Amino acid sequence: MQKLVRNSVAAAVALASALALTACGSGDGDGGKDGAASAAPSAAASPGAGAGAGSVSLADAEGAWVGATDGKAVTLTISKGGQAVVISEAHVCQGVAKEGAALTLTLTCKDGGTDRTSGTVRSADGTRLVVAWDSGRTDTLTKPAAGVLPSNLPSIPPLPSLPPQP
Repeated sequence: MQKLVRNSVAAAVALASALALTACGSGDGDGGKDGAASAAPSAAASPGAGAGAGSVSLADAEGAWVGATDGKAVTLTISKGGQAVVISEAHVCQGVAKEGAALTLTLTCKDGGTDRTSGTVRSADGTRLVVAWDSGRTDTLTKPAAGVLPSNLPSIPPLPSLPPQP
């Protein structure tokens, strides 16, 4: 039973990592911690995109995004169906992205992390995405070049130790 649990955890972490590493778009640039959004809205966005909450659609935010906040790598993947995965500082968090008055992210971290469990996408212009988290963090992320894995990816958290079997 212990081996089954360990293998299930490893499979879940591998799946979340694979989702986060999928290069779903192209673009140049590097992530930063400045929290500043690009001034150019995407063609698909409504007028005023990047100006504040409510102006970013799920379609604007879809794909894989990478960057660094406070010198630590962050990856965020949002699927067409609204599934979202964040990997940062050895935390793997998954949940949903929902459109409403604003595009919000509601995630759960299996290890109990709370820094990136609830946030709002402030802007998305096709190459840069800015997420303001309720914890006070702001991530400025960019799309990696298609077919190229970004450098400085967050590490996968270690599997929990299991007691020896009798």
